[in-house]
Amino acid sequence: MAAQRNLSVESLGQSQSIPPSVPLVLPNNLEYDLGTHTVRRKPGVERSSLTVVAEAMSLLASIDDPVAVVAVTGPCRTGKSYMLSRMLGSSDAFQLGHSMEPETFGIWMSTKVLTRDGLTVVLLDTEGIDAVDAEARNDASLLVLTILTCSLLVFNTTSVPKQGQLEKLQCFAELAEAVRIWKSGEMDHEEFSRHFPDLLWLLRDSTLIPTDEDGNPIDARSYLTKRILKESGRFRPTPSDMVSRAITSFFPSLDCRTLPPPSSDTTVMQNIETSHDKLDPEFNQAMEDLVKDILSSIKPKQGFGQGKTVTGRQLAGLVQQFVAALNDPRALPTLQTAWDAALMTLVEDTVRELQERYVQEMRQGIQQAGGMPLEEDPNSSVPSMMSLHQAVFEGLLDTLKGRLHSFCEAAEMTQAVVDLTARVNGTQDDSGCGILSSLLSENRSSSESFCNQLIQNLYQPISEKLASPPDNYDIKALEADLAQLKATYDEEARGPCKHKVYLQFAEFLEGQKTTFSTIKGYQEEDYKLQEETRRREAEVANLQEERLQVERQMALSMKEQQDQVEMLMAEFGREVQNLKEEEKERRDAMLRNLQVQMEEKAQQNVAMLEDLSRRQEGMVQQQMEAMQQQQRQQMDGMMEMAKAIQERNDKLARDMQEQAQKAKSPGFLDNILGSVVDIVKQGASLFLMSKFPLAGAAAAVGAGAAQAVTSRTAKAPSTK
Repeated sequence: MAAQRNLSVESLGQSQSIPPSVPLVLPNNLEYDLGTHTVRRKPGVERSSLTVVAEAMSLLASIDDPVAVVAVTGPCRTGKSYMLSRMLGSSDAFQLGHSMEPETFGIWMSTKVLTRDGLTVVLLDTEGIDAVDAEARNDASLLVLTILTCSLLVFNTTSVPKQGQLEKLQCFAELAEAVRIWKSGEMDHEEFSRHFPDLLWLLRDSTLIPTDEDGNPIDARSYLTKRILKESGRFRPTPSDMVSRAITSFFPSLDCRTLPPPSSDTTVMQNIETSHDKLDPEFNQAMEDLVKDILSSIKPKQGFGQGKTVTGRQLAGLVQQFVAALNDPRALPTLQTAWDAALMTLVEDTVRELQERYVQEMRQGIQQAGGMPLEEDPNSSVPSMMSLHQAVFEGLLDTLKGRLHSFCEAAEMTQAVVDLTARVNGTQDDSGCGILSSLLSENRSSSESFCNQLIQNLYQPISEKLASPPDNYDIKALEADLAQLKATYDEEARGPCKHKVYLQFAEFLEGQKTTFSTIKGYQEEDYKLQEETRRREAEVANLQEERLQVERQMALSMKEQQDQVEMLMAEFGREVQNLKEEEKERRDAMLRNLQVQMEEKAQQNVAMLEDLSRRQEGMVQQQMEAMQQQQRQQMDGMMEMAKAIQERNDKLARDMQEQAQKAKSPGFLDNILGSVVDIVKQGASLFLMSKFPLAGAAAAVGAGAAQAVTSRTAKAPSTK
């Protein structure tokens, strides 16, 4: 599985007995037995602090490459260990538990890592934040330490959480009070997001489909940000609001993924590490996709500063600093302080290690060159002390820069080079400085001894001849022997003291006047001239060697200064470039955030307008329906009234007609009837027009009917 992602699995340490995982940090009431690889409780000790485990720290410190750290945290019994094991392509890299008791206490590290292109991925498994014997303070301490250590935090929970359940995650809300970024203690929540890891909320055993407030399906991330982490909007923030605010503001990125249940079979779940083929295929595929996405997007752990990554060696130092601060009730973990302290420790350890390597590599080079004494001239055709020094020291400088350049400022890098240079090239003292000077002194002493022995061996035959000169041995033969001695000495003498030793030999010869005077052909003036010439030549050669030594030392110092200046300029250039990139990244982030805010605001405005439009349409529809209902009611009322008037008028007309027929005086009755009809007609019309303007037609109908009755009555024959 790992190979398919271009990642290789490697083991930390050389021992075959290293277990799959070891505790990096444990509660103080527990201790790790390296022999049995087990954790046991300390009798009578209550849990109150954290301790680092030396064995795990040494494994972590052995990683010289930048590290990316994936840490999984969350409630107990939620499958954190199993998920990390699957990331390594196995199922048992971390111990799994099948009881109600948690199996993981503190923070555990896998002894197997994933490597790719100079990046090492380290996996951490953490104690559940609701472990049985853990208190809220312990939860907060472990969460803080985990967050400060990793580059990706996977928060593992079962199923889809409810908004009210966030109250159980108060340890997130306490982060602002538990961590500081700057030494000054200034609070800047934006700085938290620059130094905190990315957060992935993993919803395990999820079977329900997340929906929005209207019941529409949405993705897990939208559900998390818009529903779970949505604040209540109350004037006084609730505990859940504080947790939501911390999660959304402290972490630079927030994502959410879901995993279906592995299996419904209890037996399979109890043996999940050996039941891969029996797990639900949907679960296996989802787990594979999750692991692939995590490892393809993992980023190196960032140090305190733009573009500065953290190696395993430095991370080990940071963990020690963080644990010490968490255990001190008067202190708070401060990123800047921890970074500076870890960096100082790393620089000192690196310089000390390279100092030891310098001695080892120089001794090895000297041995390969034939041993001391060696020449000092760096331009010599044979290996010399200075040529070996230049090769070894330049290699150490490259190593120093390679280890420190990713998280050292220019001034810090320069100081590290100065320290290493002082220890190697400086004046020898009791602190171990001046290693080169010590080696050169040793080489010169060896050269002097070697050359003295050589010249003694060469002079021995001549000394024997002088003690008992042969018959044919004269001053010319002596001069020939001395010339041959000089030639042989020049050829075989080694090291920087050969001229000094020969000068001493020349001075010795000047003192042999009494012995030489017994040789045939001896002339005192010639002898003095020869010896003075020989001594002066030796003095010149010796002075020239001393001058060359001084020049070499000056050239070495000048080269060191030039290298330091060039390196300082290069580091400053790199820092300027980093600042430019940081500023560009900030500007781009601001633009992205502004764009996201504008898009969200636009979406909110569109939603508000759509809602307002729907409401207005509903109100207009209701008003129209009400008006139509009112009009229908008015029309019905008018029709009923018109009908009633019509019926009344008809009845009145009939009654009047009957009365008219009965009246004995037709003329008198006709007048009375006409007046009554006119009064009724006018009254009805006025009443209808005042109350119902649309009822004029009905009134006219009534009036017409009354008039018709009157006409018929007037024309009817009277009966007396």
